[in-house]
Amino acid sequence: MTNEDTTTLQNTHTRKPPVFQPGVTLRAVVLGLLLIPANTYFIMANGITYGRSFPTTVSIIFNVVITLTGLIIVNGILARVHPRLALRQGELLTIHIILSLSSAIAGFDMMQTLVPMIPGGFWFATPENEWKDLFWRHLPGWLTIDNLANLQAFYEGDATLYTKAYLRDWLRPILWWTACLTALIWVMLCLDVILRKQWIEREKLSYPIVRLPLAMTQSDGRFFRSNMMWIGLAIAGGINLINGLHVLFPSVPAVPVRQAEIGHYFTERPWSAIGWTPLYIMPFAVGLGYLMPLEMSFSIWFFFLFWKVERIIGSAFGLFSWPGFPYYGPQGLGAYSAIAFFALIGGRRHFYAVARSIFKPQLEEASEPMKYRWAVFGFLAGLGFLLIFSYQGGMGIWIAVLYLLIYYLLAISVSRIRAEVGPPTHEMFQQTPHHFLTHVFGTRRLSAASLTMMTLYVSFNRGYRAHPMPHTLEGFKLAQESNMNSRRLLWVMVLTTIVGILVAFWAYLVIAYKVGGDPYQLAASPYGYGFKVLQNWLYYPSETDGYATVSMVGAFLFTGIIWWLRRVFPFWPLHPAGYAIASSTWTVGMLWFSIFVSWAIKRILLRLGGISLYRKAFPLFLGLLLGEYLVGGGWVVIGVLFDIQVYSFYR
Repeated sequence: MTNEDTTTLQNTHTRKPPVFQPGVTLRAVVLGLLLIPANTYFIMANGITYGRSFPTTVSIIFNVVITLTGLIIVNGILARVHPRLALRQGELLTIHIILSLSSAIAGFDMMQTLVPMIPGGFWFATPENEWKDLFWRHLPGWLTIDNLANLQAFYEGDATLYTKAYLRDWLRPILWWTACLTALIWVMLCLDVILRKQWIEREKLSYPIVRLPLAMTQSDGRFFRSNMMWIGLAIAGGINLINGLHVLFPSVPAVPVRQAEIGHYFTERPWSAIGWTPLYIMPFAVGLGYLMPLEMSFSIWFFFLFWKVERIIGSAFGLFSWPGFPYYGPQGLGAYSAIAFFALIGGRRHFYAVARSIFKPQLEEASEPMKYRWAVFGFLAGLGFLLIFSYQGGMGIWIAVLYLLIYYLLAISVSRIRAEVGPPTHEMFQQTPHHFLTHVFGTRRLSAASLTMMTLYVSFNRGYRAHPMPHTLEGFKLAQESNMNSRRLLWVMVLTTIVGILVAFWAYLVIAYKVGGDPYQLAASPYGYGFKVLQNWLYYPSETDGYATVSMVGAFLFTGIIWWLRRVFPFWPLHPAGYAIASSTWTVGMLWFSIFVSWAIKRILLRLGGISLYRKAFPLFLGLLLGEYLVGGGWVVIGVLFDIQVYSFYR
């Protein structure tokens, strides 16, 4: 036991209970829960019907920021008229946490994928693809729907959910999937409790993503009195206003923030292998880039170019003849796994103390969301439920253990990256547990029932852009910053999870029966998820992919070397998270130049005026982020409300 732990143990019974500020109050929780249906309906309507600037594909969800801004405006008026009724900072942040978590659950990479997967294996079956013979018998009846006659209304629309036959078909899978996803997020919350003190209090990770809601909800209102903030908001808002008007009235000239691209200038080998390389300047990404530590923003754009150089070298040496080169997915999977592994190794003393606390308190727990003993037991109970759930669905027990192990390792990695780096997005389409299992073991060693259940699990493994775990851990960071009662907040997040899942089912189904479900045919997609992938797994059984496995191991070791260099050399400029994030070259391709611009500006300001000039400019970049979200996101809201074509600031 360390001296710090010994001192803590001695003081465990002498410290006074913590005094919390009002935050997780009944009225805040009720208001937050009441806002979930409208918030979720907007996400589903935009995703299913229009597909514009998907709000849950970026780290800070813009519809939540819009709602928080509206609450602050109303609260400001209320503070003048009836001060006792005005919400305090902690209450506003509680609502923000509720809406962020429920939005992540309703996101394009979670519930918007899960719902169409439930009937998709039956609906998209044809005599040509032979799905009936391949895997129908492996689809669990309690998790799917096979009533093709009733499913016609779901896929074609012009109907209503509120009929006895349709509700009866959906009731059982809704209840079982709600239990599964609740257990999934419960395990995340237990992990949050175990990680919280190490990452938030001891390592003091920067959590750039929480800076905007914290600034917006300051009780003194100084954020909204900052001239620099309004300049940033005017710049970003003005760009989005003009571009939005251009879509409605083409005679209005557009601001060319997403036109420059240099890849097409390279036409000869090996330089042509550079591929699509845009020079987009997106205000929200510039703003978020400024919030990142300097080494983090540098690492993202550096490793994006690193991947481009890898392509050029591969073309020069003829490596594109290798199947899968340059192995973005396997390298990213190895890198993300290494980040979680070394983050856990770095906090091993804390985790040892947590383990000892199961039997005898070793750490101060008065301010923790849950006693460590119950967090560990809760983690094991939730994991046990998920293992039984997977086994009953047809997955082999050893496959389920590996699947969940990789899943939560990646969840820890994403949470760590957001806590330390705060990237604008973190897309991981080719870095999932089923990619790991099929690369390492091949599909021949996995049973058809296991592969089928893995396909159903794509619902929470599609892209990780709105992963729930970072939002829950950031909720505890906001609680610490505003001195909220984290124990109450924990149970509020459990309640939010259950309500968010059920409301997401409701919103998706109501819209689907009106306009038609699965507009992107996610259930039949060939792009790394969906039943067409399952069809290929079963049609063409594969052995271990040696190239992909070596790439994973190599990326793991390369990430470990960068991690070690950061610890040995304090001024080492590269962070391993940049290598992992940049493995998704398409998403980072849209954002890398914006991050480069903010990195360059921040570096110049620090050189010219030091930390004081950096702090003076800080509100400007928060304003860029807020301005794009309010005006650019506002166009998306207008498009959904009035059913018109509008400007999309991100996609």
